[in-house]
Amino acid sequence: MELMYSKRAAMRGRDVRKGNEKLVLRLIQKEALLSQSEVVEMTGLKAPTILRIFKNLEEAGLIQVSEIPKETSEKKGRKPVYYRLNPEALYVIGVEFWALSATVVISNFIREPVYSSSVAIGKDSDGDAVLEIIYMLIKDSLKKKKIELEQLAGIGIGAPGKVDIEKGEVIYYSRINGLHGLPVAAYLEERFEVPILVHNNCSVLAMNEYSSSHPADAENIMAVLIRGGVGGAYINGGKIMTSGNITTMEIGHMSVDPDGRQCSCGFKGCLETYLSEEAILSDVGDSKNLPDIKYMDKQISGISNDDSSKLKAVLDEKAKILAYALKNLMHLFSPDLFLIISRSIELSNYLSEKAFTFLNCVDDRSEGQNIRVKAVCYNPLHAGMGACDIVFQDFFSGDI
Repeated sequence: MELMYSKRAAMRGRDVRKGNEKLVLRLIQKEALLSQSEVVEMTGLKAPTILRIFKNLEEAGLIQVSEIPKETSEKKGRKPVYYRLNPEALYVIGVEFWALSATVVISNFIREPVYSSSVAIGKDSDGDAVLEIIYMLIKDSLKKKKIELEQLAGIGIGAPGKVDIEKGEVIYYSRINGLHGLPVAAYLEERFEVPILVHNNCSVLAMNEYSSSHPADAENIMAVLIRGGVGGAYINGGKIMTSGNITTMEIGHMSVDPDGRQCSCGFKGCLETYLSEEAILSDVGDSKNLPDIKYMDKQISGISNDDSSKLKAVLDEKAKILAYALKNLMHLFSPDLFLIISRSIELSNYLSEKAFTFLNCVDDRSEGQNIRVKAVCYNPLHAGMGACDIVFQDFFSGDI
């Protein structure tokens, strides 16, 4: 009995030590530079315990002594030793893909991108072909940067459509044949033997925005991605909202007109039948000058308030539809900030400004709680870094 008790006590002791080490590592990651005395004050742990933790983390190569910050360098008395994460301790790979392209990004341990590359995906590529493209992208990136698998903390994947994050599979996405149910995580884990985390691509874009540049008073962010369809994501205090293990924000299939346009999902009037890139370009009807949404910036920037063009009429209608969708989402989730993301910054700006005006004209929330809408241009590097972010979040919350 005493032997069993001592074994359990020893296991609990190791768990506590690992938990404390991860706590300290998380604090250094958050603050960038910390001294041992600051960590003692922040955690309430005893100084000898912190000394041992720092020693263990430094011997493991995860942290290193850094320069003393300028603001403290002229203080009298003994100068504290500051530590930071070792940038080369580990690397993280992020991949984001959809029907037309895939991007890979490699980040060092302090969340600095050190490599990125994008490739086109052919319109006839099926799920198996896309997985092979992703595999080769990752393999080539590791080779070019001369990074060994032992140096990888993990790989994050931002996939289109509804995703089962536990199985690492895409549950539904209509624009790549055969992608449904493909074991994305298992396929890559077998080849790279590192943790693979799969999430929705709008979620990784929203996570990157949250990690990089969200306002201090915007802890809850709702993102809307206008691309092949219309994706959505909700970041609540730095956490991606899911339902169990399933991504939840398939807002492209929110009905805005039950008798409206036919959707690929089988129902009518879904948001993406009006607001996807294909729907916008089709309604504008100028395939010669606008073969792709990326070419819309110049045309939109030339629109004036008294413009009577078809382009303005179409975009005004799109903004109104978007505003109604945001209004519904606002009542359900009350986000501090909406992000409107597209591959055209002028399209994002136009829709955001028009939707903002409409929403705040009819907003019935209490005074001083105006709805905020921010335009964001899709950036492949940011998308890849967002996929890296889900690995960092998992790493700094799990076991070392």
